[in-house]
Amino acid sequence: MNQIMKKSVLALALFGAAGAAQAVVVTNQSYTETGGIRVGQTTAAVPTPAAGVDGQLYGAKATFTHFASPTYQDASGAFHFSGREMVADGAPGPAGPGPDHTKLGVWSFAKVGTQDVWFGEWDGEATSGAVGTKTAGTHTVFYAGENGDVATTLPTAAPVSYTIKSINQYSGTLPTSTLSANFNTKVASSSGDINFTGGTISTVGTDVRLAATSVGVLSASGTGGTLDGKFFGTGASAVAGIVKFADRNKDTAFGGTKN
Repeated sequence: MNQIMKKSVLALALFGAAGAAQAVVVTNQSYTETGGIRVGQTTAAVPTPAAGVDGQLYGAKATFTHFASPTYQDASGAFHFSGREMVADGAPGPAGPGPDHTKLGVWSFAKVGTQDVWFGEWDGEATSGAVGTKTAGTHTVFYAGENGDVATTLPTAAPVSYTIKSINQYSGTLPTSTLSANFNTKVASSSGDINFTGGTISTVGTDVRLAATSVGVLSASGTGGTLDGKFFGTGASAVAGIVKFADRNKDTAFGGTKN
């Protein structure tokens, strides 16, 4: 197992990565419940996207790069692991030393291009039975990233297209879609796995937001969903977000880069 995975999550959350300028981290998650995932940022002087689990690891959040061990990356580029799996691979368990990783849940997430932008899903993990067995009623999707100077460097040519990938009930593949964003007319649409028309783009402070209703996700058999997302990086070079449905098991996270 990657040695970084065995270090104290608390130490990583406190010190994070150094940088020359203050980062602005934007996030969202479909549910915030007792014992569930918490997506946010480190407490370092230069915050970076981070995540933890309520009541676990001393209440700390660790960077996504901490969790993104090559040990758990598959051919699609996604990272997939569970707390019980990590302990079996050598991470601290109930007997220590260090914070117990047993109850970290089941994670599937991916990075957007080369940016510090991430999207994925989390479920609680059953304490018995097969490793990686999900706990019903806990499915949560999320995204997190540094938005950089996106609000002041939006593309002037229209429209701009993005290739985006979806995560829902991850099983080894990341279905794709093509997102079209017109930053002049503030209108967006998508075809492929995630499909919608009449989406809206708005700038609020340093955020450039993407929203849509009546969204469908083919891989999740979801219809009538609500989409929330953000654009990231110079020239809105990346996008990430989530789609929520009445049935939380169909909730989907997505992320992608400009073509």
